[in-house]
Amino acid sequence: MKHKKYKSLHVLQGIFDIFRFKRLKNSLLYLPIILIPLLFASVIFLTVYVYAKVNASNQNADKKYLYLKKLAAHKNTHKFLNIYWKTPIDEGKPPYKWPEIQKSLSPSSCMACHYDQYEEWKNSRMAHSMDAGVVAQLLLKKMTSKHWKPWVMSCLSCHSPLAEYYIKHNKYKGLDKKEKYILKNGTKEKKAMVIALNALKIPMNKGALSVSCATCHVRYYRRFGPDIKKYMKQGKVAHGGFVPSKAFTKSYFCIKCHQLPSDNRRLKGKLFENTYYEWKNSIYAKKGISCETCHTPNGSMAFKSIYNKNFVLKAVTIRLKKVNINSANVQTILSLTNSGVGHDFPTYTTPKVILNVGQENIKGKVIKKSVKSYIIGWSVSLNLKKQYFDTRLKPFQTAKLIYDRPLVEGAQYLKAWIYVEPESHYIRFFKAFLKIKRLPKIIKILLSEALKQDLDCKYLLWEKRIKIN
Repeated sequence: MKHKKYKSLHVLQGIFDIFRFKRLKNSLLYLPIILIPLLFASVIFLTVYVYAKVNASNQNADKKYLYLKKLAAHKNTHKFLNIYWKTPIDEGKPPYKWPEIQKSLSPSSCMACHYDQYEEWKNSRMAHSMDAGVVAQLLLKKMTSKHWKPWVMSCLSCHSPLAEYYIKHNKYKGLDKKEKYILKNGTKEKKAMVIALNALKIPMNKGALSVSCATCHVRYYRRFGPDIKKYMKQGKVAHGGFVPSKAFTKSYFCIKCHQLPSDNRRLKGKLFENTYYEWKNSIYAKKGISCETCHTPNGSMAFKSIYNKNFVLKAVTIRLKKVNINSANVQTILSLTNSGVGHDFPTYTTPKVILNVGQENIKGKVIKKSVKSYIIGWSVSLNLKKQYFDTRLKPFQTAKLIYDRPLVEGAQYLKAWIYVEPESHYIRFFKAFLKIKRLPKIIKILLSEALKQDLDCKYLLWEKRIKIN
């Protein structure tokens, strides 16, 4: 007993000596006796702490998911969608036992099982919602304002909600291997994109650079969507199955990104983005023809819109009538009717539809002085403070170009044609910015790329020639 008692006293004395830095040589013999239990206790404590924190986080996510699942089954889908579209979109944490491909939120991972949907989506505007023009504007805001983050976040909430999540939760970890490779071997446009996104702390990968599959279909790592039986055969259950909801076939599903709040900025009493209420106040809403009926028919992920020629041709009716050609004059009426668009045609200030009538010479060249044009659209100043005109067509309205011009010498054909410029406003916007001499080089590269992309969107919708005898 005495031996054990004296041994304990020696250990205590050793501890005392370590803290007082006395008899260090002898005291170090007792150091492992002290540190090993402390280290062991620390590991246990940290393990329990991390597990408890992760478990609490998962339980919280489970509660939110179960509440959302309950709302998804309701007939009134508005409450479900108001919570569903709260941004930044909360991913939560993936179940630990899931394979990596099911944990991934990248569209390329979804492609493994949903190949057809991925192929449609990758060529859609949704996949390119974070193009060079958007990134250039975000970077320019950061360069010119101390309070850039809220502004950028508000843009990302629609253009790339997952990227908004990464900024909000500081999940950006710098350049990955792919981005480093682009900086070394990519084109100047791709390099500029990587540099800009790095400055904004937005990851290029992880599905963060678009309105991706996960943007619309994943909350708390659970999958949501319309009734799958309508679109595909049931296969093996992956990533825990999914929650079906009628909300995915309702126009209100689109309101988050295609309708500004009523208290937002207006011009001449009109919201700059009013597509949902343009539809709601039309006969299409009364007939139950939703946004999805036209833009995602039968579950299509192509998201066709004014950028797609054949889609627009089916939505309008074009006529060339009352053609009267004599030795002195050429007369006709070119009309376009909004016969199949459930909102203003075109919606927003961005696109323009240009009706033209003119005369062609024997070489097939249009004689400029013979041309008359009419623009359908909402034209405003670049600072959005002045309206030039608003000639948009509500459902079943018609625009007419009345042509009555002298017959030009050498004219062989009467030509009528219609062009669509889906990005007309931004073409003006980017051209104006590129004239600024002190614009940073990286911004110029991005804006030049954006301008090229927008010019490439322009297309000939329709044309007709009539021989002049």
